[in-house]
Amino acid sequence: MNNQAIAKLLKLITADPQNWAAYQKLAALMAQQQEFYAAEQYYLQAIALNPHALELHLQLGHLQMRTQQFAAAHTSYKQAIALGSKQAELYVYDARALNNLGRPAEAILRLRTACKLDPHNTQAINECVDLMCQQQQFKAAMTLLAQAVVTHPEHAQFQYRLGMLSQQQGDAPAALNSLAQAVTIDPDFAEAWHQRALIQQAQGDIDAALVSFNAAIAAQPGVPVPYNNRGVVLCQQGQIASAIADFRQALQLYPGYAAAQANLGLALFEQGAHDAALPSLEAALQLAPDHARARYVWSMLLLAQGDYATGWPHYDARLTLLPDCGPHAPTDVTAFAADRARLWPEAGPLIGKTILLWAEQRLSDTLQFCRYVAQVLACKPNQLLLAVPEPLFQLFHSAWSHEATVQVIRQDGRALPHYDVWCPLMSLPARFHTTLESIPAHLPYLQVDQRHCQPWQHLLGPARRLRVGLNWCGDNSQSYDRLRSVPLYLMAPLLAMEVEWHSLQKAYQREDHIMLKRFPMLECHHAQLTDACVTAGLIMQLDLIISVDTAVAHLAAALGKPVWLLIPAQAHFRWLQHREDSPWYPDMRLFRQATEESWEAVIDRLHQALTEHLAQQFAHHVARNQSVDAP
Repeated sequence: MNNQAIAKLLKLITADPQNWAAYQKLAALMAQQQEFYAAEQYYLQAIALNPHALELHLQLGHLQMRTQQFAAAHTSYKQAIALGSKQAELYVYDARALNNLGRPAEAILRLRTACKLDPHNTQAINECVDLMCQQQQFKAAMTLLAQAVVTHPEHAQFQYRLGMLSQQQGDAPAALNSLAQAVTIDPDFAEAWHQRALIQQAQGDIDAALVSFNAAIAAQPGVPVPYNNRGVVLCQQGQIASAIADFRQALQLYPGYAAAQANLGLALFEQGAHDAALPSLEAALQLAPDHARARYVWSMLLLAQGDYATGWPHYDARLTLLPDCGPHAPTDVTAFAADRARLWPEAGPLIGKTILLWAEQRLSDTLQFCRYVAQVLACKPNQLLLAVPEPLFQLFHSAWSHEATVQVIRQDGRALPHYDVWCPLMSLPARFHTTLESIPAHLPYLQVDQRHCQPWQHLLGPARRLRVGLNWCGDNSQSYDRLRSVPLYLMAPLLAMEVEWHSLQKAYQREDHIMLKRFPMLECHHAQLTDACVTAGLIMQLDLIISVDTAVAHLAAALGKPVWLLIPAQAHFRWLQHREDSPWYPDMRLFRQATEESWEAVIDRLHQALTEHLAQQFAHHVARNQSVDAP
């Protein structure tokens, strides 16, 4: 049919060579048949006959854009603009040509003109905002969007874009306000709900984030990402079973979703389902071998299982995830890259070099892994810098004051001394190829100066009963605390025993103050426990420490004191699985909570053990007295 039309048009042109409309129609037909060169020539013929026909320049420009002749298209659009300078659409077309020519600044000017000519041209507004953002003209883009939301109060998309730009500029309240407006205009705007949830989550408003995630999923239930992100929030709330269901739903919608596989593995790990967690983590690493979070969680699972040979090397994956693992945060890209280049790769001679050991994560980790200082010193460094948090500075400074090679420094943000290589404390087991059999477990590996012990000796006087230190809760700002801490009232059966009880709590929860009035037999020392040295001085006067999984337990064990540790069913990987002892602390005894077991049941077992311990002590005492009295 087109061939017949073309033949008729050619015949018409032969009869009337000045018929510009025939050339125009012929050009359009040739373009339909992808005869682009011929189409362009016919448009040029038509323009030559009727140079003031705006639509001819416009159609030629569209054809030239189609064939990627952007400079020619720009010329054609300019000629069209000259003929119809009040038509906003023409400026939009020319802006596209200019942008393709690599002239974005001119393209933005064209789009600004289009927006002024026709404030209701939503396409011009969106394209102008896109280009401004590409050129990092964020304030100008936000100004244009602010005008657009006034002109177009019915357009949720403009509110959404303004919200996203506000978030990008660090103005979370403005972002939340704009996103709230977007979902008010369009309650089914799933992505606006989703982005609102992410901001609320980042601000720590977990309950509000959950409401927003629910709305996002209700509006668009077939999208996997909100399920994954809601699962993360549910994990933060301790709703592990619901989180697992969300991660699995995300994977059902998108089986190749590496982040969901990694999160599923972590949730199963936290639930104690280690056998189920391992395949999920391995699947995540198959989908994304560089997925640091999956590798990090996988390494913790291997370490919990006692596979130290495989687990410790992969545990270094945390270095890109946790901000406090090294002397510079990952957000400081240049400094972080330099730090990674100086990371100590393998235990070996350090003659003539200064090594920085960086205490990371929590006080308990620092106390557990500072034992490796001795092994690093055996590598003969010129100097060893040990950077620790303020609460441990005095204790560590005193403990290594006799070592001329060791300098203990504070992690206080000040400039660090020169160092050649560095290593996080928790990477040292990997550097020294630590296995269960080669853990440096000689105790004590920390000492406290006698001047910190003497005040306690004077205060407590001679011991008349077994002296036991009690630590029942940790820092409730940590997510792990909801698992490890035990309410004080549950300790009542222990506190009723014939024991001299001393609280090792530096701070109390609000409900503790009420319970302490009911337990006058528990001596409280929180006012005196100003730092780790003072706490260590008290610990040295005690016969036994009963503690939940906190830094106090590690401090006591490092000082060589017997520790009875209460640990939750989903315990830290350092305590391994299914064990009642710890290869890290030979004098420690673990009272492990079974899955679905109450803390009352664990304390019953501990009560029985303490009863037996007191009976053994009494028997030894009687036997010793009889030996002394024998003729």
